[in-house]
Amino acid sequence: MISTVFQIDLTDGTSITTTSISAELGEKLLSMTAEDIFDITCAKRQSLSLNHVHEMLSNKLFEIELRKSSWGSSNNTHATLSILSYMKREHTPESTIDRNSKTIRPLEISEVEVMATTTTTGSSNAMPKFEPSIPTKKV
Repeated sequence: MISTVFQIDLTDGTSITTTSISAELGEKLLSMTAEDIFDITCAKRQSLSLNHVHEMLSNKLFEIELRKSSWGSSNNTHATLSILSYMKREHTPESTIDRNSKTIRPLEISEVEVMATTTTTGSSNAMPKFEPSIPTKKV
């Protein structure tokens, strides 16, 4: 069975975090299907312009539930973040609180990059270890 996963860079003005998002959530967020993206990038061999997505998502506030997954071999441990759910907030606050510095800073989304990848589900030598959901991150 082949499934589609999108890689999305989340930016909150201080750092960038790369996460995975399922095809269903990614299609909803991008307002286009994985099939459309495949057709543009693979069949037509064109680059996928995300300017309209950037404009649509700029200055929007999302509450995102992330899950950290990790797996490893004897030499390496790998970890990824996956978006379990997201909710768009109807109003954009003027500022948000930075948990590390406890200061107030403006909220910005500078850029969204999406890379569609396909993965084959099935058995593998290294089984992923799923950790509990981490606290919701506002982006």
